[in-house]
Amino acid sequence: MVLKTPFMGFSGGVSSEHPLASIVGCQVLDKGGNAVDAAVSVSLTLAVTQPHLGSIGGDFFALIFEASSGEIHCLNSSGWTPKGLNLQLLEGRGLRHIPVNSPHAVVVPGLVSGLQMIHERFGTMSFRELTEKAVSIAEEGFPVTHGLSRAIERGREKLIGQTRASIFFGDHGEPLRPGDIIYQGALAKTLRSIASNPREFYEGWIAESLCRFLNSMGGVFDIDDFSEYEGEWVSPLRTNYRGFDIYEVPPNSQGATTLILLNILENFDLQKLDPLGARRIHIFVEAAKRAYMEKNRHLGDPRFVDIPLQELLSEEKGRKLAETIREEGIIIDASLSPGDTTNFIVIDRWGNVVSAIQSIFHHFGSGLIDPETGILLNSRASYFTFSGPNRLEPRKRPLHTLSAVIAASEEEILALGTSGGDYRPQQHALLLTNLIDYGLDLQRAVELPRFLWMGGADILVEEGYKGLEELKRIGHKISLQEYPGRTGVAHCGIRRQQLNILSADVRGDGVPIGPP
Repeated sequence: MVLKTPFMGFSGGVSSEHPLASIVGCQVLDKGGNAVDAAVSVSLTLAVTQPHLGSIGGDFFALIFEASSGEIHCLNSSGWTPKGLNLQLLEGRGLRHIPVNSPHAVVVPGLVSGLQMIHERFGTMSFRELTEKAVSIAEEGFPVTHGLSRAIERGREKLIGQTRASIFFGDHGEPLRPGDIIYQGALAKTLRSIASNPREFYEGWIAESLCRFLNSMGGVFDIDDFSEYEGEWVSPLRTNYRGFDIYEVPPNSQGATTLILLNILENFDLQKLDPLGARRIHIFVEAAKRAYMEKNRHLGDPRFVDIPLQELLSEEKGRKLAETIREEGIIIDASLSPGDTTNFIVIDRWGNVVSAIQSIFHHFGSGLIDPETGILLNSRASYFTFSGPNRLEPRKRPLHTLSAVIAASEEEILALGTSGGDYRPQQHALLLTNLIDYGLDLQRAVELPRFLWMGGADILVEEGYKGLEELKRIGHKISLQEYPGRTGVAHCGIRRQQLNILSADVRGDGVPIGPP
């Protein structure tokens, strides 16, 4: 049974986690804008309507399929730490980790720079025009969704005491309910400045305000930490999985983990396994454990760490790791962190495809909201460790949970993404195996019950799987969750000749739509 209806059409479309963002993107496509033009508008609208997931105080990654050249481009616009932040400073303040609600958890936000860069390279409409809807929605208000209402309730403790957090609460201090209107006047002012000049975020009054705010709380930001920052065009990672070239975001993203996992799975004939059976769960989870061990050993910011990517992504490496999988589960000492993120897919009438993702990491990020700009800031630096490849250093980008996928065969271009923090590589691989190994249609692949390895011996399983007692017998610990559960929110799109198909996840509030 399909719980949401996919969109099918010839003029492109958008799938995102908020209906207003999808509508705004489709309006851009209908005006003749391309997929990147629409992506800019979708991203900024999500930053307004999904503040708990991906405000302009967060980071941004994008994979872009350019139809005219057949090339896939990758933008990494994840932020770095201030040059004044180091381990010695933290240890001197008695810290052995970076608290989520601390100014030290904030990296310079990369999202605005990323949008400017993809627009400058591929956009056809003016940046100002692409920001107009986000500005008006922030200023004139919009109805709170069920998802945002639940998020405010869960984030109440983090938000209470923040000057601008009052926008999330009613007159009596109660979280806004579905249908209540939320207004963000300070953010609207900030977005107007960005519309005129995106670098105002890094070189003008916005950067100055953010520095003042963070430093007033004990931060160590300098205006140069903002003015010297910009996103980076990088080469995407690639592996081949059963005839599909799978593209992912390179480090400092953990996208390589997805490809290592797929390279292990390619050594098993998954088609012979029940997609809702215990055997699939066992093989997939054991492969995931090995992929994550490689992630922990090697991945970080490549400007600081030498990463043997060619070896990690080789067929030989995948085969050797697959050979270590036994009939019983292994337990590895690994801690996986969830994360709140929002991703989206855009396809245009010319066949250009964008798979993008933005995040402030934890639920409502750091919880810190600059009163002057109305910007809710990320908590990304809290993912740093005090040793290993992801060790904190000045101007270093943390190992990032964000990544996106584009898969290409001779017949089609497939784009997908999902929320989920450390669980994202598993979610990407699950969606890809649903589509490629089991031949499920796009909507069924997204809605199929999921399972996720949670670290150690723990596996979260949505209702619908068989043989769970057998998994317990061979050493797995099963936590059964009602379907649909909290296993990430996915969005997918396929370009097949002239036909575009887009889907949104039943686990989220979003919709896929397109112009006529």
